[in-house]
Amino acid sequence: MFTALILSVIAMTAIVAGRYLAVSGAFAWLTNRRIPGLYGDRKAQIRNEISWSLASAFIYAAPAGILAWGWQTRGWTKIYSNAADYPLWWLPASVLAYLLLHDCWFYWTHRIMHRPSIYKKMHAVHHASRDPTAWAAMSFHPWESITGAVLVPALVLLIPIHYGALLVVL
Repeated sequence: MFTALILSVIAMTAIVAGRYLAVSGAFAWLTNRRIPGLYGDRKAQIRNEISWSLASAFIYAAPAGILAWGWQTRGWTKIYSNAADYPLWWLPASVLAYLLLHDCWFYWTHRIMHRPSIYKKMHAVHHASRDPTAWAAMSFHPWESITGAVLVPALVLLIPIHYGALLVVL
């Protein structure tokens, strides 16, 4: 049981980190081809961005891995697999509800993180990349990552969503 939980967290971390590395890496490669030498003098900055981003990947993935395990083994969540369990209109409505709630959450937490007393503790890491590279996408302080990582896990505990619709949201 405990092994399956750990494996779920590891798998989810690999998925989130792999997605970050693939997308940011592809964008870095493309932009560097378009503007050769674009990142040449920023190796230390890129290392920092990747380090913070991989830590963020774990913070985002751990709750997702725990809840994926809980969904499969314990029925903890409101994720469902039979589309007939809810009216068909709920499939797109659930995606819209999740996206609306996510955007509202992001907007307000981001605004709060720009308050001077909070900015230094939570958000300065993200803005440390004054001239951000493709690798800065998830470069967050752990406290900022936590604020971003809690919403979707909370939503799957509260609002029913088909697993396919959840993949669309993610």
